[in-house]
Amino acid sequence: MDEPISLKTDVVDDNVLVMKLYGNLDVKSLPKFEEAVQKHYEAGTRKFILDCGHLGYINSMGIGSLVTLQTRLRKKEGEVKLAALQGLVADVIKVVKIDKLLNIYGDTAFAREAFAASK
Repeated sequence: MDEPISLKTDVVDDNVLVMKLYGNLDVKSLPKFEEAVQKHYEAGTRKFILDCGHLGYINSMGIGSLVTLQTRLRKKEGEVKLAALQGLVADVIKVVKIDKLLNIYGDTAFAREAFAASK
């Protein structure tokens, strides 16, 4: 579980940030993740899709960061959507019931469609 996180970002549909997460979201990788999120938030991004298809592990600090991000975005009429959850990450998200707080989609395309429909 020591695999560092790698992030790839792309802005789609003019204002939706797709952030692909590779590795683990835990205490070691959280600063890098939060720095990237903060950079885009400060630039005015309010719609985030986190593609978790290659995320191998998430711990309680990672979950806390997702909840904090969602709270900040909703105060600014934004939102974070999770896409492509699988394996251990999907199990953890369901066990802690964060799936009741965050919208979860089978893949990035469905998450993008949901943002487009809410315009």
